[in-house]
Amino acid sequence: MSITANTRRKRAGRKQSSERIREVVTVLGSLSRTGDKVTISALARRLGMSLEEAFGLMSIICQASGEEAGGLLISANDDMTEFTLEYPGIHGRPIRLTTPETIALVHALDMAEIAPDDTLRKRLRTAFSSPGVNEEEVRKALGATVDPDSQATLQACAKSQAEQRMLTFMYKGLADSKPKERCAIIRRLRIEQSFWYADAYDLDRFANRIFRLDRMSDVSVGHRGRLPKDEESDVPQAQWIEVVFTDPAYTTLFEWPGLRITSRSNNEVRGTIPYYGERSDWLIRRIIACDGALRVDDSRIMKRVSEYICSLRTSM
Repeated sequence: MSITANTRRKRAGRKQSSERIREVVTVLGSLSRTGDKVTISALARRLGMSLEEAFGLMSIICQASGEEAGGLLISANDDMTEFTLEYPGIHGRPIRLTTPETIALVHALDMAEIAPDDTLRKRLRTAFSSPGVNEEEVRKALGATVDPDSQATLQACAKSQAEQRMLTFMYKGLADSKPKERCAIIRRLRIEQSFWYADAYDLDRFANRIFRLDRMSDVSVGHRGRLPKDEESDVPQAQWIEVVFTDPAYTTLFEWPGLRITSRSNNEVRGTIPYYGERSDWLIRRIIACDGALRVDDSRIMKRVSEYICSLRTSM
C-alpha cells in the first residue's frame, strides 16, 4: 500500500529547521535506489528519536514525494513499519529541484544560518539543487544573512518568545533623539523586506508595540513575564473601526496587523481594524499609501489624513 496524505500522526514539540532538514536528508540518503528499504525501528535508533517521531518523519517524506508517475513512490508494508523506494515502470534519474525550488531552498538555508561550507548545504547542492542557480545572485535578490549583531538580538527575542521571559533593551525609534530603555515580552517575530520585526507587549506602556530589531541594542533576557489574558483584544484600549478596500490587492500589498475580514467579493473587501487614536499615525499613513483604495467612514480619521498630507507638503 502507498502512503497518502491521510496517514498523519500528531507529533509533539517543534525542532529547529536545520535539524529537521538534516533528518530528511538522512532518510533520503537511505532511499537513493529502487528497492532500498528503511524501517521505523532502525530510523528511530539511527536518529535518536521515538517510534512515533520516526513515523511522523516518514509520513512527511511520503507526502512530499507524491504518487506522480515521474516522481518518487514510497510504499509501505501492512503494519506501516517498513518503507520501500520504487520507481514504477521507469528507469528515472535522481530527483532534482526546479529553479524556483532551489532558490527557495538556498534562501531557507541562509535564514536558518546554515554555513556555506556546512556538509548539509554541500550535500543538498550536489544531490538535489538545480545547476543553473547561483547562490550569490539569490542573496543579492532576496537579501543576505543576518549580521552578527542582529543575529544575537534575534536569538534573544526568540528566547523571550519561547520562554515568555521579559526582554530589556535600548530602543531608538524614528522620533527618538537617543535610545530609550524598554521592557517587553515578545509575541511574534516576522521578517518584512529584509527587516526583522518583533510584535511585543510593552510592559511599561501596557500595550502592544512593534519593534524593529536593528533599532534595538543592549538586549538582555530577564525573568518570566505575564502576557494579558485577553488575546482577542490584540491591542488594549484600541478602537475597532470599519474599513472598506475598493481594491482587494491592497489587503496583501501591505501588512495589516489586527485586520479582521468580515466580507469579500471580487471588487471589495470589508473588515475591521484597530485604531490607536492620536497615539499613532500608522493607520493614517496606510490610508494615504492606498491612494483612495481604502475607505474609512469616520470624519475624525479622514480629517487627520488631510492634516497629515498637508504637513508632508509643508515639509517638502
